[in-house]
Amino acid sequence: MATIKYLLQSKSETSNIYVRYSINRETVLKRKTGLIINAKDWSTDKALPKTGRDDLKALKTKLEKLATFINESHNDAVSKGVELTGDWLQTQIDIFNNKTPVIELDIFTNYIQKYIDEAPYKSNAKKELGLSKGRVQNLKLFKNTIEKYQTEALKNKSIIIRDINLQFVEKYKSWLFNKGYSINYVGKNIANITTICIDASKNDIETSTQLKSIKGVSESKEPEEIVFLSEEEQELIAEANLKRESLINARKWLLLGCLIGQRGGDLLNINEKNIKELNGMKIIELKQQKTGKLVAVPLLPKAIEIIETGLPYKISLVRFNEYIKDVCEEAGLTEPTIGREKLKASMATIKKTFPKYKVISSHVCRRSFATNFYGKIPTPVLMNITAHGTERMFLSYIGKTTYDNAYQMLDYFSKLTPKTKEPQLEVIRNTAN
Repeated sequence: MATIKYLLQSKSETSNIYVRYSINRETVLKRKTGLIINAKDWSTDKALPKTGRDDLKALKTKLEKLATFINESHNDAVSKGVELTGDWLQTQIDIFNNKTPVIELDIFTNYIQKYIDEAPYKSNAKKELGLSKGRVQNLKLFKNTIEKYQTEALKNKSIIIRDINLQFVEKYKSWLFNKGYSINYVGKNIANITTICIDASKNDIETSTQLKSIKGVSESKEPEEIVFLSEEEQELIAEANLKRESLINARKWLLLGCLIGQRGGDLLNINEKNIKELNGMKIIELKQQKTGKLVAVPLLPKAIEIIETGLPYKISLVRFNEYIKDVCEEAGLTEPTIGREKLKASMATIKKTFPKYKVISSHVCRRSFATNFYGKIPTPVLMNITAHGTERMFLSYIGKTTYDNAYQMLDYFSKLTPKTKEPQLEVIRNTAN
């Protein structure tokens, strides 16, 4: 038969009263009752408060009623086949104390996982169905960070959604900054907290009344260093004397990438099936991993030349990033270039000057395409290929401003407007004599 015993685990003036519920030899549950007492007023022999004062008598009566309530709940749970766990005991205590019980989805990490599981059915920023792979990956990283916070700062205590208020956010932010996370990463975490809590509220999960007052954080960024490969540098890469087969293969991917403007993951997945012919024109057709958008990119003569010599064989993105640094070093791309270096054991980065080949990564393909063809191909066409959502984002991406775009339009209109001839004076000879 199940037995109940109350106990203290400290000798302070505000000692928590614990309940130990022994169901059988194997199952012994223990939780805080939510009640406190001065240890001097506790009878260790009787495992109950002493009864010298009225308030202690009331506390003793309340504990006896709690014991009766737990036993009755136990019988009900057994008849219904409910598993008797520590969480079950905590729920009974919360109900007895008229406290809203914690259910599975009240736990923050559980709701984050629910949100991730429902990603294919969530609306994205474009009001379309399904979150992108990048967004899902961001949420998984966010959940991992929250779990790390629970382990290190909260001593494995679960975060309850209704407890996420301004004070919680400030403590979490401080922990993130002390860990060396960047302002940008901290800002994304706060935005994710708001997103998850708002979604929970829509599903009738209790949230803090301070939720709308939670503010994000962002940094005022300096203009980003635009790293791209000019057409002249691409020529140097094409002419470089490479001896390793892996570098020759990576060079093909690199040069092709600079001509079709796709992200590394999409570029390295291209195969013969992606190459098609449309009205006598060769194109590469692919579905972008990040946006889910179907894109058709016309192949320029240099791209066709690369493909006709045989598509490069598939390699991983990690190896590609490694090899193209070697390729660019062999091509002599050593001019000082500002890049970022990640500090060890943290997410923080610092700006530093490197030889250019050291800052080259797969991202250079898309940026080189956008930069080199800006002004030669209409901006909306370029944006469709690179998958930039707005013209402002695109111009920022290649280091241009709206004024550069205005000059481009002016140049374009000047070519359309026919030039008028300057008025000419004509001398008429007077022959009347």
